[in-house]
Amino acid sequence: MPIGKRLLVFATEDSHTNTMVAATADWGCIVTTCVSSDEFRARIEGGGFDLVLVKGSPALKAVSPARDLEGDLLTTPLAEIEKRHILRILASTSGNKTRAARVLGIDTKTLYNKLKSYGPSAAAFRRPPKPATASLSTSEQNLKPTSEA
Repeated sequence: MPIGKRLLVFATEDSHTNTMVAATADWGCIVTTCVSSDEFRARIEGGGFDLVLVKGSPALKAVSPARDLEGDLLTTPLAEIEKRHILRILASTSGNKTRAARVLGIDTKTLYNKLKSYGPSAAAFRRPPKPATASLSTSEQNLKPTSEA
């Protein structure tokens, strides 16, 4: 196997993941592991891997597009499906909004606006608020020169 291939490894139990990573150590791949089925789904949708190694069919069934864990897709509003897709792509890019916008085919500003509209559910992907500038204390205000005419 050529060196430098990107390998994604996922198993439902950590012990299986560690075993699979050890078994593929001599392949010369850049190995990435997932800790949850949501992260696994997001990384697959991001499409950044040459090979995917999964332990057990239940893990594959958990991320199968035919399975809708949160309700019937036919009754889910399009805006909700778009939101889920954007959040998955963000997870697959490790929160990198520029790369996520490129994958989604939208402008970075559009992505920021969508995240802002999603409210608390997308808080992990938003920039932290800038710290407020400290106001001058009373003693510092007294030291400030005043203009007297």
